Amino acid sequence: MHNKNKIYVAIMGGIGDQLFQFSFANFLRKTFKCEAYLDTTYYNSKLNYNKFKFRLYDLAKVNDFKTKNNNSYISYKYLSYLRIFNILKIDKTISSIYNLFFKIDINNFIYEYWKKNKNFKIIENSYYYGYWHNLKYIKPLKKEINNNLINHHNKKDKIQKFIKYKINRKTVCIHIRGGDFAKNSSHNVLDKEYYNDSIKFFQKKLINPNFHIFTNDIKFAKSILRQQSRKFRFEYIKSLNLTDIEEFSLFTKYKFAIIANSTFSLLSTYLSYFRKISIAPKIWMKGKALDEKKRFPKLKFI
Repeated sequence: MHNKNKIYVAIMGGIGDQLFQFSFANFLRKTFKCEAYLDTTYYNSKLNYNKFKFRLYDLAKVNDFKTKNNNSYISYKYLSYLRIFNILKIDKTISSIYNLFFKIDINNFIYEYWKKNKNFKIIENSYYYGYWHNLKYIKPLKKEINNNLINHHNKKDKIQKFIKYKINRKTVCIHIRGGDFAKNSSHNVLDKEYYNDSIKFFQKKLINPNFHIFTNDIKFAKSILRQQSRKFRFEYIKSLNLTDIEEFSLFTKYKFAIIANSTFSLLSTYLSYFRKISIAPKIWMKGKALDEKKRFPKLKFI
């Protein structure tokens, strides 16, 4: 018999995506009053070309979420193709179709059509594959994420010293996403003009501002900031040798920010209790503005 009191959510991507997916799993668990499992198979698959690591083990444990991997008989990179059964309604005529592909007992495979903006229905005893980028899932967990994730990672001694001696009311953090974004057709790589205009905004607002750079691509970041480096001194956070989750947590400690079109800096801004203003790009994805489901008052678009 099928066990109808469990749901499974695929976890993939970096910190921002992980938090959206975790929060969606929390929403499902409360909706169905069931057990929720986080499928972390992605992090050992070829799809993880960025070599991201799953960073929410402690948060999951505190909230009684179970993590599982290797839940299917097929390679993880082909898992999203199972949506064809739902599209063609094959799973409605052959109720046990997913038993051929999954080691776990589920009735439905629910794929989020996020690229086509199609609606999806939530159903119990299902496997959920998608990004679920909606702040309504994050909002109820804001305090929880700060207490059991962000504050935990900011406790490291060298991070505490950096916050105390390096961050002040004139400090602006800047996130520059290069690397994989340049190769991804769905993303828009932000140019010098965006960062120049954003820096000019804070130049007018703050007297002698200083800037801290968060980036996954220092070479690219330095090329973007070359013109401004003649006027300002930029400090690169990479010199601290922090993990991605530690950089994410540190990013929340600034009053002012210039963010990239990335869930890394978007969510760390949303979760921050310190942030006053974050400059964000008007164009987020290729030719598209940031979705209304991911907007909030701290953002000023340039």
